[in-house]
Amino acid sequence: MEIFPLWYGLIVFFVIGACVGSFYNVVVYRMPRGISLVNPPSHCPLCKKRIPLYLNLPIVGWLMLRGKSACCKQPISPIYPIGEALCGLLGALALFSTNYSVGITGNVEDWASALAMFWLLLGIYPVCAVDFKYKLIPDTISVGGIAAGLLISLIPGGVTPLESLIGAVGAGGGLFLLGWGASKVLKKEAMGFGDVKLLAGYGALMGFTGAVEVLVVAAVLGIVVMVPWAKFHKGDGSGQIPFGPFLAVAAPAIYLWGKTLLDLYLKFVIGE
Repeated sequence: MEIFPLWYGLIVFFVIGACVGSFYNVVVYRMPRGISLVNPPSHCPLCKKRIPLYLNLPIVGWLMLRGKSACCKQPISPIYPIGEALCGLLGALALFSTNYSVGITGNVEDWASALAMFWLLLGIYPVCAVDFKYKLIPDTISVGGIAAGLLISLIPGGVTPLESLIGAVGAGGGLFLLGWGASKVLKKEAMGFGDVKLLAGYGALMGFTGAVEVLVVAAVLGIVVMVPWAKFHKGDGSGQIPFGPFLAVAAPAIYLWGKTLLDLYLKFVIGE
């Protein structure tokens, strides 16, 4: 039974995504600097004056102010509305990618898939923004992903709570042991603990098998990108690319097309 049209759901998910993007802007700025995400409240970074709620609306607030702060008239970076708009589009894409019908139905499995995709897609922004620059992964995304996965597993029709728990423990623990062993062999840190927690979150969202597929695809993407990149940046340290963004990009792809990719691999590589 149709609850409301798909176009209406896309608008709602865009708005929610933009609001989450506004919060992620705070995460991207404050988390690497060790600043609390809630205190102090939103304020002008120049004169420290508190920003009223109506001027802090995602995208709209920046447009109302024409890109300048209301208090000291200094330019506000366009990266903020761009990040909010990107998250809004990813939020709408999360719903669209899991429900291609002309209307949204009351099927709880569809809602579970949409919520999982919402978390996976929007997580790309803060993971890439922070990990590329600071070599850190926000706990808001990694540990939050574990909590989100366990909560979504309570919705019937998707990953069960037991599968979610096994996925989180198995994927996170397995990657930790793999990184620990590689560090011993290479005699340097081979895997950051942020990557471990991030994969544990993906295990909670899509189960152990899905998380393993994410790890494999991320590793392939990493090799394809990092090998030629390193050749162009020899000796200056800029050839190092963190692994977290590859995990973040691979996760929603596996959630949508994991079974298809596995079938293609078994058919063309293994020959089954």
